[in-house]
Amino acid sequence: MSRRLLSSVAVAALLIAAGPAHPSTAAVWDLPGMDTAADMGEWLKLTDNQLTTLEPVIATRVQKMDAALARVEAAEEPDALGFIREYGEIKKEFDAGVLRILTPDQSKQWESFKAELEKDLVQAGASKQLAAMQPALHLTDEQMTRLQPAMSTAVQGKIDVLQKLADGGRISLRDKLRAKRAMGDINGELEKAMSAVMSPDQIAGYKAAMDKKKAK
Repeated sequence: MSRRLLSSVAVAALLIAAGPAHPSTAAVWDLPGMDTAADMGEWLKLTDNQLTTLEPVIATRVQKMDAALARVEAAEEPDALGFIREYGEIKKEFDAGVLRILTPDQSKQWESFKAELEKDLVQAGASKQLAAMQPALHLTDEQMTRLQPAMSTAVQGKIDVLQKLADGGRISLRDKLRAKRAMGDINGELEKAMSAVMSPDQIAGYKAAMDKKKAK
């Protein structure tokens, strides 16, 4: 599986989830700087109707994952087990949604593709967060590109913290607080990375937005 294809799918997921409306499949894939849908269509031999039906399935997956991570991060005592259960359900729902669209032969190919796609969907979630920040912080396209790796690392890091906590079995209050601190450290590293790319005013705006989000 080419990384170019995986990147194309992830960016498409971002645009579908973050855009003001659901553009046609052709419009999404033909945006400047993106690969065409030919790669994915050729790999799974998807029809135009299948690609159109896939749009809301990807959008729902990205949106639900973003919301689940935001809720657990905002909690004073993160419910790691609850998050991991929800994460599992989101993945299961996504898989079922994709399989309903595919033929039996396509489904066999999907089984070998979906594990790798998980990594890129995390990146799509990170890109969605950046897209939501862009208007208020007046981020340039260059800044968005430079911030993408740090944001993706932060999102994956938080998922890993919660997964490790859930894998440990019984979770004490101390464990929850430790996870909260770990996610705070991840945010701290993210903020450092942002400081190297964003202006002081943009950083101040980002901090204000995060404080407002926590207060909800």
